[in-house]
Amino acid sequence: MWNKVTYYIIPALLCLAFLTGCSSDDGVSVEKPSAQGTFVDARDGKEYHYIHVGGLDWSVENLAYDLGNQDLACVYQSVDDYQKGVYSTANAAKYGMLYSYDGAVQAIPDGWRLPTDADWAALEASHAYLGEDFGLLYGGYFTKNTAATAYNGNRFMGTWAYFWTVTADETKNGEFYFARKKFYGTQQMERLSIEPTAYFLSVRFVR
Repeated sequence: MWNKVTYYIIPALLCLAFLTGCSSDDGVSVEKPSAQGTFVDARDGKEYHYIHVGGLDWSVENLAYDLGNQDLACVYQSVDDYQKGVYSTANAAKYGMLYSYDGAVQAIPDGWRLPTDADWAALEASHAYLGEDFGLLYGGYFTKNTAATAYNGNRFMGTWAYFWTVTADETKNGEFYFARKKFYGTQQMERLSIEPTAYFLSVRFVR
């Protein structure tokens, strides 16, 4: 059973396990956007905001377009809804949807694209993702690899952010794709290589 000791110890252990720390460096210089605006996705009428930084417009909300196929896109489910057998779309309002790689590519609005690995690297160099204008959201991820657990496959909403890039990892025969992850309360954005069908991540789009 959860108690106050467990509540405070678990986050501390997570920090140690991921070796990212839970402190921040106030000396980091965050590049400010040179412009900002709004965009309406004609497919569902949803309005997104964007900022212009590093020569690109970046969406500042996670993509929330529903492809109507849960093999490509899904919404993070609470344990309670999962246990009741209810598929809820409630979390999409704040965190958007989670996409497989193919789902991410298919869901991008016309006139925009999925960021490359180089796009994310440039954003990291500017530290713009740390700014309030970027509105980074910790949407967690969904995985189909649940054979060893009875849990529903949703992980870390509110503590970790995961985002796709369009760039294949050629060191793994192009069968994996680069992504980014960031832990809440830290400044470091981490690069990782992910199996494209087994994990569903958040999406930011650029033009």
